[in-house]
Amino acid sequence: MIVSITKIELNSYLKLIPFFKFNGQIIAELQQANCKKHKVVGSWNGKVWYTMTLWENENDINAFYRNGTHLAAMKQSAKFSSKIESRRIQNEDLIRWKEAKKLFGNN
Repeated sequence: MIVSITKIELNSYLKLIPFFKFNGQIIAELQQANCKKHKVVGSWNGKVWYTMTLWENENDINAFYRNGTHLAAMKQSAKFSSKIESRRIQNEDLIRWKEAKKLFGNN
């Protein structure tokens, strides 16, 4: 299994509403995709967001990421953030947020 973790730092608080709109649509599509589990958490100040998804294989991840709302969001990501990072790890389940954030150098 593959855990995909993304860190998104919004450019400004004005980007929260458009971010939530895309994020809501993406979560709805995740529930219809081959994604096994997902979760999202924001920082205390609302500017940094983390998403985590669990997939059986790279083909399922790529089929989701390169289509639909997620593809549209990636094309418009520069409007929301200039700081987007992703990591993928092999694991049988989603990991704890504390562990995930350490992958980005955050404690």
